[in-house]
Amino acid sequence: MQRCSPAIFFLLLTVSCNPLSPASSTTISTVPENTNISQAPTIFATATGTQTVTEPSLHPSETPVSNPEFSTPAQYNLTGKLDYISHNLVVDEVISYHNATGETLPELVLAVESNLWVGCFQLGNLTIDGHAVTNTTLLGNRLDVPLSVPLIPGGSLSVSIQYTLNLPAADSHHVFGFNNLQINLVDWYPFIVPFTGGWLIHPPANVGENLVYDTADYDVQFSVVDPTLPIILAASSSPVSTGDTWHYTLHSAHTFALSASPNYQSAAINTGKIDTTSYFFREDKTPGLVVLSEVSKALSTFGNLFGPIQYKSLSIVESPFYDGLEYDGLFFLSRDFYKRDDGTVLNDLVDIAVHETAHLWWFGSVGNDQALEPWLDEAMATYSEQLFYEKNYPLISAWWSFRVDAYDPSGWVDTDIYHGKDFRSYANAVYLQGARFLGALRKLIGDEAFFAFIKDYSSQMAGRRATADDFFRILRLHSTLDLSGIQQTYFQRLH
Repeated sequence: MQRCSPAIFFLLLTVSCNPLSPASSTTISTVPENTNISQAPTIFATATGTQTVTEPSLHPSETPVSNPEFSTPAQYNLTGKLDYISHNLVVDEVISYHNATGETLPELVLAVESNLWVGCFQLGNLTIDGHAVTNTTLLGNRLDVPLSVPLIPGGSLSVSIQYTLNLPAADSHHVFGFNNLQINLVDWYPFIVPFTGGWLIHPPANVGENLVYDTADYDVQFSVVDPTLPIILAASSSPVSTGDTWHYTLHSAHTFALSASPNYQSAAINTGKIDTTSYFFREDKTPGLVVLSEVSKALSTFGNLFGPIQYKSLSIVESPFYDGLEYDGLFFLSRDFYKRDDGTVLNDLVDIAVHETAHLWWFGSVGNDQALEPWLDEAMATYSEQLFYEKNYPLISAWWSFRVDAYDPSGWVDTDIYHGKDFRSYANAVYLQGARFLGALRKLIGDEAFFAFIKDYSSQMAGRRATADDFFRILRLHSTLDLSGIQQTYFQRLH
């Protein structure tokens, strides 16, 4: 999900180019800076229920039960009111959940990532179909909600939750919370985790992302306590309406993220059907425009290579985070990259922005288990960087040296986050060896079969949670060559 490695959650939360001018439709807005600074968070470590992680089992993707009234298993209606100065958010959340699992559910399990910070998540009332539920269990990032009447296959219910978030201070390794430039809301609402014979929720590890999502529809209304503050919001979709309240909708997505700041400048451009906005700080206008231009090229390139996606907008958000991190329709990009922009095409600013853009396909459209099979989005997004340079800058041949060979990577591509060891070892195996695997696969089966496979994989698995079995199943539809050699070279588990 990020540069060479996924977001690192310390302790348990463990979690170029010559500037090109954007199109004439680019717009710029400015607001004054805010210099409020607070202390870093205290993070506590807890187990997540009785779940243990030794050798995680892999789950095949499932075809949801069809119901014309529900395009996704869940719809999230979120109403949030932010006190920007006090770093406090009050939320009313209503989840309309449809049981498409094919099994009777005696309980619901929700992921509550904000509970991993001491004192952040304060649960108020929780009701199901209007009836109060008081016997919930919240441990770590897992909230167990027993049902007085089990939910039968095809049945539906409504979960209403009122809660407050006392946001933690975010350091360079944590996007969630506030810093002296912005407030970032990622995985900020409880969500019902997927069910595949059991509830699919994983504890954090030393490396990588641990969350797994079903697709869902979102309706978000957001306001600030003091409407006179010149707050600008970056979000996973464009606002339907503004004024004192921002209103957003997003369909068939895994996440909804927001970033608020009085410090943003912004520039916007339309690429095909996707409105793209770059949010940056005043002194970083030039690299902010470079990012916008290069991302617009990446969107066109990947749309041609991978096929269409559901997003209507994309927000690029500069942040004092150490790397890049993607969510549906929005990604964060390290402020260090903006500061180190050297005016060449092959640098961290452009390359990692391209990587995060590719995640609109590999993570956003095609989901996966980020904990157990992270290569399915990270290796794909990393190799997508190479495809971007190949298609847009064919005279630049140094991507492999810059991005992969310089680290002399080794390890199994299908390493999960619980066996990833340290940052460098995990990144080398999943991201960089993953890119080598895809390059070797392309060479083995040829360009025609490779690109037909990639587009077919993107199409077949859109809106679903892909597995390695899906990847190789669809691959074999496009090539009858023996894949055992390449699998044995790069994978510890054969498919």
